[in-house]
Amino acid sequence: MSHGHDKKPAIKMNVSTLATLPAGASEVGVVYASVEGVNDNSYDECLAELTHKAHALGATALVGMQLVQSQFQWNQRTSLLATAIRM
Repeated sequence: MSHGHDKKPAIKMNVSTLATLPAGASEVGVVYASVEGVNDNSYDECLAELTHKAHALGATALVGMQLVQSQFQWNQRTSLLATAIRM
C-alpha cells in the first residue's frame, strides 16, 4: 500500500540499535523519519526515508535507532529516530 511517498533508490547503510560509536566514527547529526501506516511495508518505507536523510548529511551508518509505531484510530504512523555517523 502506497501513501503517496516516492520510491527512493536503495542506499547501503549500516544500522545498529547499539548506542556506542565504532572506533574512528564521528557523529554528523540526528535524523528522524515518519510515514503513514503501521503495516508490512511501513517500517521498510520509513527506514528508506531515514537512510536517505542520513546519507544527505554524509553519514555512512546509523546507531541508536529507535522505532515508534503509533496506532491511534485515525493517525497510524511508523517513526524512526537515529544518530547518523560517518565511519
